[in-house]
Amino acid sequence: MKKRFSLILTSVVSLILALVFISGCSFIDNSSKTNYGDYTDTDSIISAQSVKFNTTAKTSNIEDAFIEAVEKVDRSSVQILTVNGGAGSGVIVDISVDSTGINGVSWKQDDNIVYIITCHHMVSKENTFGTEGIGEIEITLPDENYAYDNSDYVFSGYIGNGTPSEYKQQGYAVTLVGGDFESDIALLKLDLSVAAKSGKKLSKDKIGKAQLPDFSTGYKVKKGETVFSIGNPTGAMPGSVARGVVSYLARETSVSEVGNMTLMQIDVSTNPGSSGGGLYNLYGELIGITNAGNTSYTNINFAIPCYLENGNGFAEIAAQLLGTATENNYGYVSGRKIKFGFTVSEGTDNGSSYVYVSSVSSGSISAKSGLKQKDTVLSVEVKRGDETVVSKKIATISDFSAVFDKLAAGDSVKLSVERRTESYWGRVSMQTVTVDMVAEGFLFCNTGK
Repeated sequence: MKKRFSLILTSVVSLILALVFISGCSFIDNSSKTNYGDYTDTDSIISAQSVKFNTTAKTSNIEDAFIEAVEKVDRSSVQILTVNGGAGSGVIVDISVDSTGINGVSWKQDDNIVYIITCHHMVSKENTFGTEGIGEIEITLPDENYAYDNSDYVFSGYIGNGTPSEYKQQGYAVTLVGGDFESDIALLKLDLSVAAKSGKKLSKDKIGKAQLPDFSTGYKVKKGETVFSIGNPTGAMPGSVARGVVSYLARETSVSEVGNMTLMQIDVSTNPGSSGGGLYNLYGELIGITNAGNTSYTNINFAIPCYLENGNGFAEIAAQLLGTATENNYGYVSGRKIKFGFTVSEGTDNGSSYVYVSSVSSGSISAKSGLKQKDTVLSVEVKRGDETVVSKKIATISDFSAVFDKLAAGDSVKLSVERRTESYWGRVSMQTVTVDMVAEGFLFCNTGK
């Protein structure tokens, strides 16, 4: 059982960073394998305790406040293991929608349902660009003694193209609510009316839930603020706490196989085993979901913030996934496209800037269309139906993002690129090549119903 994630985050416009999603093997060479029981390179899940958090710390002593906050959230961390040996983290959250749902979708609430936020890349298969579910999974909650080996707290699940009701009939307690590739957020539900691995049913009062900050009080996450995460470094140490600070509130990074993401930069120690884990402030409130780390530099790691101006905060995405889910199909974020599977970086030549392709993911739309690494992007044309809606020369990352961020599903994209070729005898030539692609709509684990 083995899950490999080698999603390299390549550049932050002027600063090139080698980043990877934090998963079972995020920082591990693919040639190495570490076995832990029945799993390989396991990851952990993080959740928060169900208590009413204070809006102010009980003590002015930061050490006491830190310990107090950890105690509040310690039991809410969960562990996710996948059928192929991958692993990750998740956070039990208090989330719901009213009877009308979002966009007029009716959603029947059930007291037996518990919701878990995790990273989308943890529950999707490799090299499918987030479109296909991972299959069978196992979720473990900590018991009253904070242990992760109590079979009364272990639940089986399935992430695939069947409906939640079909998987429940097959005896799975954990199913998908919805997943969003672009924000790297997925929402799962745990049905406590289905027995745990031990054959017993777990009472809801045995489970804690993470609470979000009350931003209406004026609270804002601040640069330099002390924060901590709870995760499972090395895949064999669930419940581990790491402390640090918020290094940067909203850092735009380019993620291979995903594209640009806006993430909170943190210096909290983040290792393989932390994907989907919770990031908390000293009040014990959930402010981020850890999802990415840097392989080339120390103390440069990332988390998905609660709210973002572009709407890709984990709380916003989870609410949309829940509100658009139906009994027959999974939740979605309106307007999403399948990513083309390539990243770009910006360079300079004699004082002039240019944009070049820094990576192309195998099996992606861009790879199938013939795009090559190191191609220089000259211009882009976008057609919506028979109408040309964009025709633009590309010289900067901003030029590129201004076009690609506004693409709609079904748009035809024509890239004009300059490609360097070298003959067998070493003769170098430059040629202009046209690459045609189509923006495809995204719905994770579409049941077709």
